[in-house]
Amino acid sequence: MRKLPRLPALTAMRAFEAAARLGSVTAAAAELAVTQGAISRQIRLLEEDLQQPLFRRLHRGLELTAAGQKLSHSLTDAFGQIGYAVADLKRPQDVVTVKAVPTLAIRWLLPRLADFRRAHPAIKLEVSTAWHGVELDKEDFDCGITGCEQPRTPQFTWVELVKEAIVPVCTPDYARKMGAPHSAADFARHNLLHPTADRSDWRRWMEGWGGARFDVAHGQTFDTIDLAIRAAESGLGVAIADLPLLADQIELGQLVTPVPVTVPTGFSNWFVCRPNIAERPAVRLFRDWLLAESKKTKDWSAAWLVRHRRRTVHARTAANANNP
Repeated sequence: MRKLPRLPALTAMRAFEAAARLGSVTAAAAELAVTQGAISRQIRLLEEDLQQPLFRRLHRGLELTAAGQKLSHSLTDAFGQIGYAVADLKRPQDVVTVKAVPTLAIRWLLPRLADFRRAHPAIKLEVSTAWHGVELDKEDFDCGITGCEQPRTPQFTWVELVKEAIVPVCTPDYARKMGAPHSAADFARHNLLHPTADRSDWRRWMEGWGGARFDVAHGQTFDTIDLAIRAAESGLGVAIADLPLLADQIELGQLVTPVPVTVPTGFSNWFVCRPNIAERPAVRLFRDWLLAESKKTKDWSAAWLVRHRRRTVHARTAANANNP
């Protein structure tokens, strides 16, 4: 067995980490419930042990040296991992805490949770949504479901669920009253509902749908895909959204796709968790269930694309026959 190097006193490293993270000896003393003098002494002991300064003492407070910055980052990560490991040991093994991005949680995960409960009645899922994204390195959750291009934190376990592919949607009633948009000119006159303030999703679809370009600067913006979809459901306009998240609404006839052309975004929805709990039985069962449900969604999306390609071909053939 490889012998570990000698470490400085744990108390000294804990005091330094708190002062570095909080930027204050006073705040570190309050967090650790000791005196400011005790924190200062422990930091001095650590600097003597390492034989180099970790802080610069300035009139306005403390400033980390290059060595202090390097050590601070490592200690914060290490203490965080220790804290998560201890929390995992204390947490009941039949409980799985999940943090998910809002639209995926509302549109895809929650409608399927009853099936999970029937399949695994002994497992208790605690689901929260994350407006700021899933950050397991900063929050105490077992696992997360989030959207991104590539895994951002390689120290965690990542499993791809479903790739994103966006498509315009509106209600059948809106399509009847306002006329379903089919051409660039149509989209230019409709109220476009944007899930982001930069209008990037509509722009990406416009550039990839295969038709003429049109102005995407008009319309109303929202801060989540779910809000844009809800606006479309209320008849406010035409939203751009991820097809896999809309499977239920499209199958029920609550939403229609006036132009059934999907454009990939390069993003995917991912399951992510800490490696130390990836094989905990309850977490593994939840992950495997997510993968099975994701496969159903991917199969539905593939079948949907085939159906609409056939309809498009038939429509074009009929139009050509009527206009020889």
